Amino acid sequence: MRKLLTPLIAAILVSCLTAYAVWTGERPHAHYLSDLRATLTSNVGTAGASGNLLAIRPALYPSDYRDPDLLRMKLVAAFDQARALGLLNEKTVVALPDHIGTWMLLRDEKHSLYQARTFAEGGRLLTLSHPTLLGRLFLQGQDLEEALLRAKARRMARDYQKMFGRLAGQYQVTILAGSILLPSPYLKDGKLRSGHGALYNVALAFSPDGLLLGEPFSQPWPQSARGESSQKLQTAGGQVTIARSWSQGYPQNLVTLSDGQTSASEALFLRGRLWRLHNAPAGSELTPAQVSQASESPGSHLLNAWLSPR
Repeated sequence: MRKLLTPLIAAILVSCLTAYAVWTGERPHAHYLSDLRATLTSNVGTAGASGNLLAIRPALYPSDYRDPDLLRMKLVAAFDQARALGLLNEKTVVALPDHIGTWMLLRDEKHSLYQARTFAEGGRLLTLSHPTLLGRLFLQGQDLEEALLRAKARRMARDYQKMFGRLAGQYQVTILAGSILLPSPYLKDGKLRSGHGALYNVALAFSPDGLLLGEPFSQPWPQSARGESSQKLQTAGGQVTIARSWSQGYPQNLVTLSDGQTSASEALFLRGRLWRLHNAPAGSELTPAQVSQASESPGSHLLNAWLSPR
């Protein structure tokens, strides 16, 4: 009897492990439903030859990060609207909010994860579908979000640079591509890479030819979330200054474009309903529900400011 049970139990175990392996690799196709509308909520100044600052506050949700092409589709809708309104030219500087790239760690997950109300709510599903994360969780003492980020960091860096470089080249504008969290990010042969050390919030900018503009700007995470920082960058439209802060209870960038005689400023933040980030300041959100600068208009918001004509 025992001789009969042993192979039977072994066969059952093999079947279970095979079924589990197949399940972890499955990513069933799901329909993408998202608001692709983009509204011009502010247009200051008069169009001229001096360029303009276009701030985009995209309305983003976890499902937008299921595939880089979906995120790109939402951003393209905003860029197309801006072009149709005559807001894009070779001196335009398009600014996007910090951490727009961070949730790229959600790429290729199971559909039910994107329906979760919080990242923690989907934690059990993530752990089951990524058994290799258990080593990071228990042996290296990492939390689930950091473990998943580190496991996907190489592809996240590649997706982030590819997406915003293509958008800059396609629309022939300068893009301040928000930021992304990566472990020990660095440039090699003009490509953003990730290492194995501490996490940093890194920001790239792209010129109208789609190539990297200037040096990457990086801050240690989470220490950088407790203070303020400033970044300066020379663009075709003039000098850009980006002041970063979490003091409002969410990450906000104050972006200023100056041509030496006049200047334009816009405040940037993410809209929609993205989950809060691990180790962010207590009580803070990534996509604030109520802020004084927000319009009631649905979808992504475009805020344009022209430099005064000389």
